[in-house]
Amino acid sequence: MKYYFIFLFFTIFKCFGQDISEINKALEIPDTLEFKQEIRIYKDYSVTNGMEIFRMYDEGKDNWKVYIFSFDKASKAVTKINAIQFPKESIRKLNPVNPNLIWLNILLCDVEFLPNLKNIDYKLKVAKIIAEDGEFGISQNKKHVLDGESYRVFVKNGNNENNFSFDNPAFYLKYYPTVDELISYNELLSIIKKEFNLWED
Repeated sequence: MKYYFIFLFFTIFKCFGQDISEINKALEIPDTLEFKQEIRIYKDYSVTNGMEIFRMYDEGKDNWKVYIFSFDKASKAVTKINAIQFPKESIRKLNPVNPNLIWLNILLCDVEFLPNLKNIDYKLKVAKIIAEDGEFGISQNKKHVLDGESYRVFVKNGNNENNFSFDNPAFYLKYYPTVDELISYNELLSIIKKEFNLWED
């Protein structure tokens, strides 16, 4: 049986240039997740020196905190810190945001169990049987990205901890819309975009 592989490469480079411990040191946060409910998302803009880090955690008794750090890879320094508060009461006509609901929606994305993108590479293809010179074979069409945006996620929920990495999830979902892990990657980022006006397209 013959196998035919067709690879389409796009100019989007995936890379996580900075060591996570080095970044955490600059952010003045520990490498380990210190709260029972915590998530960190490191977003690397591969074609620039910029990175953004999203951190959300519960200090206890529903006292949720969110910090968004901007980090310069060249100078290895924090350039901006945004802190988001969750008021307990309504402000004017605005109802308070419930961070517990945000957290539960994040958990619905299966973040406690998601693998690295590289571990599901075997799913990212379109395969079919073809005939050539009287023989049957399998043709596989795969698309790979050579540049763009990469993500590293660390999450803790009680006794469950997980970390995983992926890149350019919207690109891959466009070509492989039935892959569950790609759907979850995109849903996670959609929650962050919607709730915190971060990483808008």
